[in-house]
Amino acid sequence: MGSWLFKSLLVKPDGAPELVELNLAQLRRIPLYAEALRVAADSTVPKPTFSGYFVRASIGTDAACVPAGNIEYGLCQALHGEESAVAASRSRFSRFGWNSTEDFVLGFSSHSNGDSSISPCGNCRDILLEEFGAGLEIVAGAGDGGLAVVSKLSDYLFDSPRELIWAEIPPYLVDSMLPIILDAEGLANDAYSPKNTCPERRYHALLMTKSGVYVGARDVMCDYHPVYALYDAVRQARRARDPFVRLVVVFCEECGSVPQVMYKDRQHLFELNLQGELVSGTEADPPVFLLTYAPEDKRVLGVSRASVKEWLPFPFSPRAFGPDFVKGLAEYFKSKTNPKLLP
Repeated sequence: MGSWLFKSLLVKPDGAPELVELNLAQLRRIPLYAEALRVAADSTVPKPTFSGYFVRASIGTDAACVPAGNIEYGLCQALHGEESAVAASRSRFSRFGWNSTEDFVLGFSSHSNGDSSISPCGNCRDILLEEFGAGLEIVAGAGDGGLAVVSKLSDYLFDSPRELIWAEIPPYLVDSMLPIILDAEGLANDAYSPKNTCPERRYHALLMTKSGVYVGARDVMCDYHPVYALYDAVRQARRARDPFVRLVVVFCEECGSVPQVMYKDRQHLFELNLQGELVSGTEADPPVFLLTYAPEDKRVLGVSRASVKEWLPFPFSPRAFGPDFVKGLAEYFKSKTNPKLLP
């Protein structure tokens, strides 16, 4: 096992990444970073039955470090490396308890291409944030040494959309879409989630594409593998063979803040938009409006704005599988797109 040159990821205000020297606190944690990389490189947990994409991971503190990895099953179902790391940490460390989740480091052994960057999928961002908080440190590097990058989960999060003043709110959000929004609650199927928890996550979604408008609502089942509202809308757009996203509206009733959209949902939206990009050959970053409303008097309480790409920093995407795969994917997506909508 080799030695590593550790650098820290710095995300500039414009979102551009830069590698910088470790700070003093990080320098003191180099032995933990190195151990996390060693354990990840030796992990035998991964079983990528379908993808062949090994995610060798680890999770640990100064006390110990345990292996993790992705496990694929069924037909392209997967327990991701990050998810197994959460389970491993609970199994190994919960009996001791911990005072600070910031003590933990999540390690990844780089893939064969030597890329020391990582991009957790949306679902994994959700579970890591819930379990460890935004301060979780992540280290990624090749098992035989070389460059290794230290980052924080906060680098992969975006939860600060710009609040709009009334004059900035597009009139159609209120005039044309509010009636649709007010009817969306009837589309939800949710007998299982406690009624007084997470009001900011009880959102609905409206997705406008080139050819239509699709309204999504959550579908929660007893196995607790829900379909969230944005994914519901995305599936409708796919079935209409229209991946050309024009705008997105996410809305919830008086939740006290902007709707807190699951990163898992943002992931589905990102890939639909990517599908449109690959088919058309042009970049697109549609606007996302986050709206709260009072249903009893049909009144909008506040609107904030983000964008599809801003919403999911350093996205996990098919591009991780290489240009040849993406080229084939573009052709597949074209076969799934209404030819009348092509540019």
